[in-house]
Amino acid sequence: MNSQIQLKTSKPKVAGKFLPIAALGIAGTLYAVNLNRRRETAASSHSRMLKNIELGTKQIKLEWNGLNRPYRVFRDKELIYEGLEPTLVDQNLVPGTLYTYCIEALDVHGNVEDKMRIQTTTSVDFKERENILEDLLITTVVTHGQISLEWEPIEGVSEYTVFRNGCKLDTVTSCAFTDKGIIDDDDYTYMIKAKRPLQRSDQLKWELKSVIANAVGAVKKDSSTKMAADEEFTITKKIGPIKQLLKSPQEGNHKSGNWQLRYTTFLKEEWLKNPNVAAEDQFFKGDHRTFDPESSDFRTRSDVFIDTDNPSALISKATGITEAFTKDHERLESASASDEGIQLEKVLTDDDRVQFHLNHSVSNPLVVSPAIDYHVCGTFYKDNEFDLVGIHDQAPEHEIYLKEPGTDHWQVIHQAHSKGLEMMADPMANHYWRYSTFTN
Repeated sequence: MNSQIQLKTSKPKVAGKFLPIAALGIAGTLYAVNLNRRRETAASSHSRMLKNIELGTKQIKLEWNGLNRPYRVFRDKELIYEGLEPTLVDQNLVPGTLYTYCIEALDVHGNVEDKMRIQTTTSVDFKERENILEDLLITTVVTHGQISLEWEPIEGVSEYTVFRNGCKLDTVTSCAFTDKGIIDDDDYTYMIKAKRPLQRSDQLKWELKSVIANAVGAVKKDSSTKMAADEEFTITKKIGPIKQLLKSPQEGNHKSGNWQLRYTTFLKEEWLKNPNVAAEDQFFKGDHRTFDPESSDFRTRSDVFIDTDNPSALISKATGITEAFTKDHERLESASASDEGIQLEKVLTDDDRVQFHLNHSVSNPLVVSPAIDYHVCGTFYKDNEFDLVGIHDQAPEHEIYLKEPGTDHWQVIHQAHSKGLEMMADPMANHYWRYSTFTN
């Protein structure tokens, strides 16, 4: 059974004490304020309107450039500020929670002359999770003709490559990127990719891990020392049409309801040779396919069904048949791995979101071998936004898809090719990924 517990806190409905706020410009610095500590999250900001943002565990401070003129600020659909000053401190917020702001610049008659939307997150007290992307602070700013992304630095990463709708745009050393000349009627998907050597947070552990990873890379034909020892990071942000995002906050028309998340692992090869040359099982049958959300050939499959109307999350899981053959491809034996290593845990619900953790560790049922390991944390909000964060071995193939409420279409969340089954061993470098939306 999937246990469900109430979150102790939820997204607040009332704003706290506020300072005044003002205009729309940009060239600021993004910082995260965690209690009495300040952690830099971006070297500079390039949004036309936003000047500065400070993210704390229970408050968010916004500043923007502008003249002495009237402004309105909404958090979600709630009007939380009207005034002339270009700064606001939104207090009494919930740590680790997504917030969306709309800042409107008005003329003397009270008409909206300019507008921007900001999506960001409060920080957390402690970062103890294995996947560092889970608590990574990301801010998205949209205004007419422009999208800006700013993110917290990843320790050990020196540069980030930015893609838009699959096309490479730039490689940056700062943690900020602005895309100008945007068409307001189009939606955009940005992907930020990065690599780093195995992290050294626990010196002895990571030194051993790096030595083993380098050894594997040195002897593996289709790998390299660098690949075996490199952790990979993929951050994806899907952004809806700016024309829609800049509508009045009261005009939102959100689809809530039932979501389906599908996570499948598979072997692209037709045949895989057993690295143990002394074993009778010399070959294993692969799935012999490429990425396909509907394929019935897989090693494991997990379907998570999320209901944001009646907050809950349930899982359906399956494992494929593993077949072993002699060197002459004569079938020896077959079995299906147990699905007990696939578990939906920590299902948390409140009025506006459902959060869950999906853990996966499944091994070859015929021989002793490393398990296919992955972990996913998913948060689905009632306003139709979602945030998915995961970590997985760099083998075998991993594919993740999502169906939104009221649709039968699978959208691609994450796809990763195998770098060789040796990468499933515990000392190998992992792939970290995150996919979130700003569409409403």
